[in-house]
Amino acid sequence: MDRQIKQVEFTKLRHAYQTVKAFLVEASFVDVENLKTRVAEDLGMYGDDNYELLVKFVDKFELDHKGFDYSKHFHSEGELFGSGAALINLLALSIWLPLKTIELLTFNKVKLPKPSFYQPNSDVSDMTFKDLLTWYIEGKYATEKDIKYEIKTSHNKV
Repeated sequence: MDRQIKQVEFTKLRHAYQTVKAFLVEASFVDVENLKTRVAEDLGMYGDDNYELLVKFVDKFELDHKGFDYSKHFHSEGELFGSGAALINLLALSIWLPLKTIELLTFNKVKLPKPSFYQPNSDVSDMTFKDLLTWYIEGKYATEKDIKYEIKTSHNKV
């Protein structure tokens, strides 16, 4: 699908930017630095936290969420912190910790291979501040990959 280009008034865009940014900062207690700020990775909102954020976002701003698939953007709480993941991470930590201690005691002169911690198998894309801004402006689910906004200029009026 081609990216749609839409004209938007600067005041509407600025209002949307300030509104969505304030919502994200209030919900996450983290400063939103730019449009590429990601909900999970940058704001630290994983599992139930990002799910609740999205529910509040949709409810507060009365947005249409048809077409939104949570599993394409985020890992669920169960995928991240379920009993299987916890057991794997506990076992990995019990091996990782002594090996890391040996490295530190040798001032990192000895490097030992350490086990990896559990990571969910599914790929997710996360959502950015810009994605949420697009959703807010449109009033229905859309991301920045779907729509590009251009500032409406007064030159268009004659």
